[in-house]
Amino acid sequence: MWKQNFGFLAAGLMVGLVIGGFLPHAPIYATATDRQDNFAIATGEIDGEFEGVFFLDFLTGDLTGALVNTSKLPPLLGVVYTHNVMKDLEIDASKSPKFLMVTGKLPIRPAGGTNQWAASVIYVAEVNSGKVAVYGMPFNKGAFNQSAGLKGQFTALYVGPFRQGGIVR
Repeated sequence: MWKQNFGFLAAGLMVGLVIGGFLPHAPIYATATDRQDNFAIATGEIDGEFEGVFFLDFLTGDLTGALVNTSKLPPLLGVVYTHNVMKDLEIDASKSPKFLMVTGKLPIRPAGGTNQWAASVIYVAEVNSGKVAVYGMPFNKGAFNQSAGLKGQFTALYVGPFRQGGIVR
């Protein structure tokens, strides 16, 4: 009886492997976000090969992103993006802002040429003001692969309320 059940199990496994071989395969991407006191960190996809890490300093409002160029040995910082979110969100640093930060995927149409947009955007919300900003990153894969130490700027794609007629009601 055991051998008969084993035969069915083996046949089922083989059928599953054959069917699985014909199904489309999709890569799995993961993002992570964490915070500690006055600091947040998040990761997000830049393109199919690269991921960025993003930092938000709650005390200064400095948003920084870094992409490690692994095509160089040893790996180097390929691009560092910077921006201060205080002005965009109209926040007074002396009023102890309370930030939230996450990344997400937002397909943005390319503007043409070699510069494209990264696959991820950064969402920064300030709880006291009820405002949110969405930041994109221009990304030139060819320049990135050939260089190290490039400097980039985050681009504010949207700034506005997330309460009272904004995103959250």
